Amino acid sequence: MATAQLAPARVSIRNVLIATDFSHCSNPALHFGLQLSKAYGATAYIVFVLPNDPYLLAGPEAYVAARDAARRDLEDLEAQVKRAHGELEHDNYHLYLLEGDVAQSILDFAHQQQADLIVLGTHGRGGLPKALLGSVAERVFRHAPVPVLTLGPRASHAQRDRPPRTILVAADFTPASRRAVRFAAELAREHRSNLTLLHVLDPKPLQDMADPAAVEQGIKTRLAELLGCEADGVHCSIRVAVGRVTKRILEIAREEAADLLVLGVRPSGGVLDRLVIPYAYEIVRDSPCPVLTLRETKP
Repeated sequence: MATAQLAPARVSIRNVLIATDFSHCSNPALHFGLQLSKAYGATAYIVFVLPNDPYLLAGPEAYVAARDAARRDLEDLEAQVKRAHGELEHDNYHLYLLEGDVAQSILDFAHQQQADLIVLGTHGRGGLPKALLGSVAERVFRHAPVPVLTLGPRASHAQRDRPPRTILVAADFTPASRRAVRFAAELAREHRSNLTLLHVLDPKPLQDMADPAAVEQGIKTRLAELLGCEADGVHCSIRVAVGRVTKRILEIAREEAADLLVLGVRPSGGVLDRLVIPYAYEIVRDSPCPVLTLRETKP
C-alpha cells in the first residue's frame, strides 16, 4: 500500500510524528511514515521516548547510561534513514530524544509540533523490553485528537507500491464511527478504492429476536444512512456479520484483502477501559493491514 495515498487531498498533512523504539517491530512504521511524509512534502518528526520509571530504582548512573545509549541509537537510526530515504532533504525530518512517560510524551510532542498524523508500531503479544507496548499504543490512539496509523506485527509487510484498493471500515453508529466512515469514504473517493462498511452483531441477542433477517436489513439501512451523501462517487458495499466482534472484523479484513482498516475509537476513560472496551487494541494488534484510528471528538 502506498503511504503516499493514505490521506485524501482535502486533508492537509504538514507534520507527521513517527514514534520508534529501535525494535524491528517499529521499523515498518518508521519507513511507512517517512514515505508518507515524502509524498506530501511534510515534515517528519521521529521520536524515541526514554521512560523514567524503569530507572527510578536503578539510580541516576543507570539512567545516564541509558540516555547515552539512546542517543547513539538515534545517530545510527539517522544513518539508516539517510541510506533508505536518501531523497529526503535533511530539513524534512528531525530526530528527537524525549524523556518521561512514553504515551504522554508522544501526545505532548504531537501537540507541540501540530502533528496532523501519528504513526507507530506495536509488537503484539510478545515481551520486548523496548517495544511500544500495547498500553502505550492504545493510550496514544485513544487520546490523540488526530488520526493515528498503527502497524502491528501482522501488517509489517503491507503493500506500499500502490494506492489502497480495498478499505474496510468497522462501524457501530457511535460518533467516532461516523467520523471514521466519513474519512474512509473520502479516501475511497480520492483513490477509487472499494469501500466496505461492516457492522458485527453479537449472536446471543440475535437469537432472541423474532425476525433476525429483518434486524440485519435494518442495520444495513442504518449503515447506508450513516454513509449518506459521502457515498457519491464511491464503490461501496455493506456487510452485516454475526459473531465475536474482534474475530469477525479480522476475518473479514482478510477475506476482503483489505489494504487499510479504518476504525473509530472512543477516548479513554481510565484504567478499566481494557476490561470494558478492548476491541480496538485487539484489532490493531492482530490486523493483517495497517489500521487508521480516529478518536471521537467533542462537538
